[in-house]
Amino acid sequence: MAPRPSTTEAQGRQEDQPVNQRPLGITIIAIILAVEGVFSILVGLEALQITSFGLAQVAEAADLSGWASIISGVLTLIAAGGLFTLAGWAWILAVVVLVIRIVADVWAAIVVGVSTSLGLGSIGAAIISAIILWYFFRPNVRSAFGRA
Repeated sequence: MAPRPSTTEAQGRQEDQPVNQRPLGITIIAIILAVEGVFSILVGLEALQITSFGLAQVAEAADLSGWASIISGVLTLIAAGGLFTLAGWAWILAVVVLVIRIVADVWAAIVVGVSTSLGLGSIGAAIISAIILWYFFRPNVRSAFGRA
């Protein structure tokens, strides 16, 4: 009787080819980005006065354009979905989104003042985005996205 092919051979892969495992950190970050993306979309809809979820103060305080918030939210959701599948383009999109978020958060802190709660929140968000960005450039994360 002939030996039965392994599961990876049955799927058309060579046994010596590595199968990318999604690092736990990427899963957590993808979930966080998905939640942030939905929140950004809701804030944008609120800023455009399309919905009434009680987020108007957030949109006003941050001086957000409704469309900018919606576009940011959609891009963040797309990046989160791609991160779940370890798509190479998702790594690039997530890095771009994170850099934009860092710049926007630092700018918001400067505009509203670091002594305000929104300013402190913006600084905190910029720090978190910077930590996530640092994580994305770790060798094991880069290799999971085929960027070794």
